Amino acid sequence: MEQSSQFLKFPEGFLFGTSVSSFQVEGDSGERKSDWDAFLKKHTEIIKPEEKGPQWWIKGKAEADIDLTATLGMQVQRVSLEWARIEPEKGVINQDALKRYHEIFDHLKKNNIKPMVTLHHYTLPLWVADMGSFANPKIVKAFEKYVEIVVKEFGEVTEWLTINEPGILVEAAYFVPLFPPQKIGLFSALRARKNMLEAHRRAYDIIKHHNSKALVSMAFAFRWYRPEVPGNFFERKYADIANYLDSLNYIEAVKDKLDFIGVNFYVGYYLDFNLYKFLKHYRAPHGLPPILFGEVRKPGAYISDFDGPIVPGFFLDLLKVLHKRYHLPISITENGLADRNDNYRAFYILTHLVALWKAQREGVNISAYLVWSCIDNLEWTQGYRQEFGLIHIDPVTGERRVRQSAYMYKEIINSRGIDVQKLIDIYIPADQKEEARKLINHLLEN
Repeated sequence: MEQSSQFLKFPEGFLFGTSVSSFQVEGDSGERKSDWDAFLKKHTEIIKPEEKGPQWWIKGKAEADIDLTATLGMQVQRVSLEWARIEPEKGVINQDALKRYHEIFDHLKKNNIKPMVTLHHYTLPLWVADMGSFANPKIVKAFEKYVEIVVKEFGEVTEWLTINEPGILVEAAYFVPLFPPQKIGLFSALRARKNMLEAHRRAYDIIKHHNSKALVSMAFAFRWYRPEVPGNFFERKYADIANYLDSLNYIEAVKDKLDFIGVNFYVGYYLDFNLYKFLKHYRAPHGLPPILFGEVRKPGAYISDFDGPIVPGFFLDLLKVLHKRYHLPISITENGLADRNDNYRAFYILTHLVALWKAQREGVNISAYLVWSCIDNLEWTQGYRQEFGLIHIDPVTGERRVRQSAYMYKEIINSRGIDVQKLIDIYIPADQKEEARKLINHLLEN
């Protein structure tokens, strides 16, 4: 019997769900004064005037989407709080905002969906941005006060993520720069990194003070790297250094203030030193630039709408490395791809869950798997052009449509395992079936 015909059962207590962030789903109604609101007003090309998105701030919109995800079997919903709504001016607390978040959390509870709450997901109140954002050490005290307020307010929350993807925020705000405050500079980047990590440490202590049983982490971004030639000593070292500088160094800095490791994983890349190979292999039809010198993509790999290669083997590598280095529980806080036509999402979710199952079988403690995202939403500088949702939302009309890949995910959740051959037969397109079988067998055998 082929391994791909096995039923891969997940352990008791393992949870499935999806992720969103507040700014990306709430729309622009209500009182909100954030740096991203100001940024989008300057960059009118990002969102078309008629595009409104999910509009979760309007009562009933979030509730309807939560009801819909509940029919798909979701057990966890990662959400975030918008500091700019809760404290639109320094020291001024918006009670209406707190009330709206209570309504959303209560509706999750009504549907037996556990909230995992992020305190900071890229956006800042304008008054904090005017101070200098994360490059100003005063932000640590301001964040501390905000955390104190919301942790007291939402005492029912037992799982917190303090800051989402600190490494991406440092990179996109101070090196590239794509995100506010768009200030290129090594010293600003280093200060921002230091202050983010200190903000996490303070937030961790506050949460633990109010609820010692609460679980606290950050959501770390991982683009995992492999040497293109595994036998090449220099390429192996290059990949090790890239992985450390890109992601692992953030864990190292706060590992004594983590109850688990929040893992955001989407893509992985090969690295080499050969300029000729780099130029020959690298193709970016959608304009996605390489992140590091020597970054190459293997010919024939399936890709997202924005050229991200689908590489579940890299995901398995990452999970094993994290377990070996830190011996902490792991929660997959984001995993998915931009796929407007739902061409590869079922392939992506299926193969990544097989990789996760394999990691668990090898002793890696993984507590939850969350797909990004439950719904199509505002994907930062890409506006509504990137569609990650299990549920499609027309950004103009607001019409919802459950994608076929969501039903595969539902079947995995309901059966608490992966009937590999059945899922391939039903959900994987004909031209991908053989590749899915080969890849899954490779993951299970290695």
